[in-house]
Amino acid sequence: MASPSTLPYLIVGAGPCGLIAARALKRKGIPFEVVERHTRVGGIWDIDNPGSPMYETCHFITSKLNGGFLDYPMPEHYPTYPSWSQVLDYIEDMARDHGLMEQIRFGVSVTKAEPTSSRPDATWSVESHDGYLGEYAGVIYAAGQQWAPYAPDFDDMDTFTGRLIHSSEYRSPSEFTGKRVLVVGAGNSGVDIAVDAAEYGSAAVLSTRRPYYFLPKQIFGVPTPDLMVGKVSFPHVPQVSQRINPYQVIDLVLATVGPLEAYGLETPSWPLGATQPIVSDTVLHHFTHGTLTHRPNVKRFTERGVIFDDDSREDFDVVVLATGFDISIPWLDDDVVPPRDGHPDFHLGTFAEKYSTLYGIGVLHPSRADAWSLFDQLTQIVVADIQARESGINVDGVSRLRTQYFPNLKGDFPFVDTRRNINQADTLELDAMLTTLRVTYGLEIPASHQHGFYSSTRQTEVMSA
Repeated sequence: MASPSTLPYLIVGAGPCGLIAARALKRKGIPFEVVERHTRVGGIWDIDNPGSPMYETCHFITSKLNGGFLDYPMPEHYPTYPSWSQVLDYIEDMARDHGLMEQIRFGVSVTKAEPTSSRPDATWSVESHDGYLGEYAGVIYAAGQQWAPYAPDFDDMDTFTGRLIHSSEYRSPSEFTGKRVLVVGAGNSGVDIAVDAAEYGSAAVLSTRRPYYFLPKQIFGVPTPDLMVGKVSFPHVPQVSQRINPYQVIDLVLATVGPLEAYGLETPSWPLGATQPIVSDTVLHHFTHGTLTHRPNVKRFTERGVIFDDDSREDFDVVVLATGFDISIPWLDDDVVPPRDGHPDFHLGTFAEKYSTLYGIGVLHPSRADAWSLFDQLTQIVVADIQARESGINVDGVSRLRTQYFPNLKGDFPFVDTRRNINQADTLELDAMLTTLRVTYGLEIPASHQHGFYSSTRQTEVMSA
């Protein structure tokens, strides 16, 4: 068996999170390999990647100003909300510009990873679809959150004779041409698909089991998500004070939408953020024009359609279950990182509890405008931990971090008790944690807009236009 210090770390996945991890390890000279089962980088953003939930009309849900990689801005010529293909190009450019492509092994699917001993700092033996892959000092799960579709088991679902799919199987609005379409679930992808159904189908219905807040993508000329989390300054608005506080900003944004009952919807009884808000201009347009209608949750299926909770019934040709995803790590035994309702539990969204050489990147649900930057910031915890173990750097700080720091990342915010919210984290708690990591434990955590943090890994100049 090789010494851990002579072995590389294995990063599983070459989507955004895998590339974030690779770039962070490269910056500190930590040896690593990346394996990707597909033939190119991009993860879910490559519509041709088997299992990707991408669809032709998908656009980035966060803006180009804040939604991209830390210290690697999206091109200036991109629209505020880039298309999936533009995001894919940007991801590939980032990997190429930072010299990551050469360290990715494509067409390799991990099938098994297990510790070589019972020691918490054990090395890892990894197998792939075509045999033994190798021994590694540690393993980093970075394959993302949207590869394991979750579908509830509605009564009599197997009797439905129409087309029944999960949203992950949907690709093109042409699938809806002339069809009566029901979309079950109102995540942002579900709403996009409902809009496609309204524009291409003969009838379109959106069914939800709970109310949601609906927000415009842009307000007062700036991206709404950026404005609401303070990532852009409040613009000049006649008769509105520039000294408006964050809570007043939220009230003002909600006021521009007005009572949701005007769209045939119900206003939530909980505060904004307790569930994922819907950010879409077009869905409210279709509710207003009657090309999309809302119904309560599905009670059961019939041969030709469904019966809703209010006992109304409708016939449909196509039913799309936009009911979300679990996070599955199929190459790990369940007792290595025990899942809670389909979501693995990593300390600080990073550390596996049982083995100190196993990590997760991108497993939290941060619901913020700069999620990729946050995942990069959390990756610095991985970097610090590896350096402490391999090189003795900040051993005391990292040791105390692992054994003494257990913040409640939900805080006292009243998140709705749903499957998706298992790993949900409050923005204010996350910001407080990042500050604590810097100040109390001595970790190098970059600011989300810190320029030059990755200048040492960049091989080419970034073209901004």
